[in-house]
Amino acid sequence: MLKIAIIEDHRALREIFVDHLTGDGHQVFGGSCAEDLDEFFTEDRADLLILDLNLPGEDGISISRRYRQAYPSLQIILLTVRAEVKDKIVGYESGADLYLPKPISAGELSAAVNSIARRISASKSISALPKLDVLKRFISKDLVKVSLSNAEVAIIKGLIQAPSHSLEYWQLLELIELEPTDKNKSNLGVYIHRLNKKLSEVGIPEPAIKALWKQGYQLTENMVIAE
Repeated sequence: MLKIAIIEDHRALREIFVDHLTGDGHQVFGGSCAEDLDEFFTEDRADLLILDLNLPGEDGISISRRYRQAYPSLQIILLTVRAEVKDKIVGYESGADLYLPKPISAGELSAAVNSIARRISASKSISALPKLDVLKRFISKDLVKVSLSNAEVAIIKGLIQAPSHSLEYWQLLELIELEPTDKNKSNLGVYIHRLNKKLSEVGIPEPAIKALWKQGYQLTENMVIAE
């Protein structure tokens, strides 16, 4: 479900859009001008802003530009009868994510909104995953952060990037610059044990890294490398 603000000065069309998107399960606010939107945002927020281009007073391009600057993560759809390439370019440069031509049916708008909803949901799912910061050497989840050694960073990074998130003993030893000997294989087990303890501190259930019998180790939790 998204929180949506629709600014459309055509009352009947606005009501159709609001009713249809509400029926899809979204929470929808409808307004006719920039002042309505500004008043709404003084007390609430939206995930998605749907703007008619031709509005009384401040037009959709100006509103899009202003709200994109104030709310960088806000999704914006512009609706307009202007379908020429130059008009679309101006719309996208104002910060719009989608530029849809009018007339547009409620069903077509609903499909566009649901596509954005899936993208936002996927983005939120990724953002909830534990993140490895390679340069600063820490793993974090939510607001919890734990420092890692260079070897621990190399191990986690290697496992994240590996197919099936698993590596053989010799591959892991190579990552931490150790010879593939029985002694170093035992030392690797110590590294993994300590690393699992650290990962549990950020809320990842043990064992985050499990042993594969006579093979190596596998990462059991999805993690991402911070950009």
